[in-house]
Amino acid sequence: MSSISWRLRLLHALTRATGRRALRAFTERARDTGRVNADTLRAILHHNRDTEVGRRHGFATLRTVEDYQRALPLITYEPMRPAMERMARGEQNILTADRLEYLGVTSGTTGQRKLLPVTGSTLRAFQQASMIGQGVAAEKVPATRSPAKGMILMNAVLHERSEGGLLTGALTAISTHRLGRAAALLFTSPPDVYRMRTHAEALYLHLLFGLRERALGFLMAPFASGLLDMVHVLERRGSELLEDLARGVVRPELNLEPEQRRRIQAQLRPDPERARELAPLLQQGPQGLLRRLWPQLSFVSSIAGASFSLYTRQLAPYLEGVPLSASLYASTESIVGVPLELEQAVYCLLVGVAFFEFIPEQELDAASPRTVLPEQLVEGESYELVLTTRAGLYRYRMGDVVRIVGRFHQAPLMEFLYRRGALLNLMGEKTSEHAARQSLEEALATEGLSPADYSAVEETEELPGRYAFFVELQDAGAHAKEPERSSRALEEALCRNNPFYAVMRGYDRLGAAVLHRVEAGTFQAMREVLVRRGGSPTQVKVPRVVRDAELKELLRQRRVTG
Repeated sequence: MSSISWRLRLLHALTRATGRRALRAFTERARDTGRVNADTLRAILHHNRDTEVGRRHGFATLRTVEDYQRALPLITYEPMRPAMERMARGEQNILTADRLEYLGVTSGTTGQRKLLPVTGSTLRAFQQASMIGQGVAAEKVPATRSPAKGMILMNAVLHERSEGGLLTGALTAISTHRLGRAAALLFTSPPDVYRMRTHAEALYLHLLFGLRERALGFLMAPFASGLLDMVHVLERRGSELLEDLARGVVRPELNLEPEQRRRIQAQLRPDPERARELAPLLQQGPQGLLRRLWPQLSFVSSIAGASFSLYTRQLAPYLEGVPLSASLYASTESIVGVPLELEQAVYCLLVGVAFFEFIPEQELDAASPRTVLPEQLVEGESYELVLTTRAGLYRYRMGDVVRIVGRFHQAPLMEFLYRRGALLNLMGEKTSEHAARQSLEEALATEGLSPADYSAVEETEELPGRYAFFVELQDAGAHAKEPERSSRALEEALCRNNPFYAVMRGYDRLGAAVLHRVEAGTFQAMREVLVRRGGSPTQVKVPRVVRDAELKELLRQRRVTG
């Protein structure tokens, strides 16, 4: 059994104390959300008043929120792209007075990948939100009060440098990269495991080191899909993992550079006792698997809710007895929210890290939509988030649509609903991601089937256009007995779950939706394409609406016929 070092005990005590202070400070800001939000804007404008954008828009003369809103229009990424390309070449003082430390890269699942500024303020906000999360965990999960290592399925691979010498990558990769030596104290895997470029091999090595830790305290992954990938590796390669654990070796089939292999191997020691202990536990099936392997596991954390619920339902048997906590609401643009309760994908707006505005859902397609402030939000209504950050985003439309579900003091509590680019909207019918997923699940349930993953494609080669759903089933050996019947059931469910879709069908503005089954491994292959394009192995998301030609061809080639 691994001993708890005095360094880990000290770091845990400091982290708990910092977390409590951070949660108290955030609670005070939440009590006066409107004032804090306005003060944050004034601080951002003052800080960036002498930048190129600050001089152009007269930041030094703007005194109120209304002044700012009149002076700057709402924008999406494309108007920013020329400035970001200049910053990537090394130019400074364009959007922000801060020195750029990295270039954040979005996953590109709803369009072309974006480069976004990552400065010290971005990273401090991420750290601040993490500390608030630590404070919440200490309140809600008593077991976290004891020092214990965690297993974190992150990736710290940063891509080649930009022309100006800036490292680029996903925000999670950047934050893991910044941890440095502290990662070895906090987490089970050595640094080289976070630098693996292949997701499957990284998961294998994370598990090899994580299984050694009887007293594992927590398990984290950016997305619930990563946790699902991990348990599938456990199921498929459990005997190999136990063999390597007993012998204390890295098996030769893993694709490692010689020096990387040497460093990882140096961290391993034979542990036949632990391997014998684990062998019968792995053979008892998925129900309660994680609790059997790690009896002291206090919680598991990842992004949950919305489209990730497809994965969390598949994870439920493995997690039995272990709470699944939603991780931070974070994007490459900014940290947005923190969860204040376990097992609820509800986020409290992180007032003070950015200036927040919201576009009412009914005005999303307006030429000049109005915005409202956090204190003006109406519970039960939905809005698109708009950010202004110290790092150089100004009235930036995130594309994230959230529903307001309550308040923490004055700060709004939000559920993430969908990304605007993930809507099915060929004829303005606005079928949400939730309605599309629900329709697919209902259609498959008529034959006793369940989806493991899916994407939809807009087929417009013939009129009227229609939607084709490509689905990978949870049971790879199952198949739809009557594919036409499944497509009819999907069509009926779409009409039932979105009356506007039914209206467009009635007017023959849309063709009937069709459902195709694809081979097992199709969506892993899709993730690999996105990683090859520069996405983070642990952070690429399956796009729910595929508009990319290469990805559409991949889906069509992997159709199961007959």
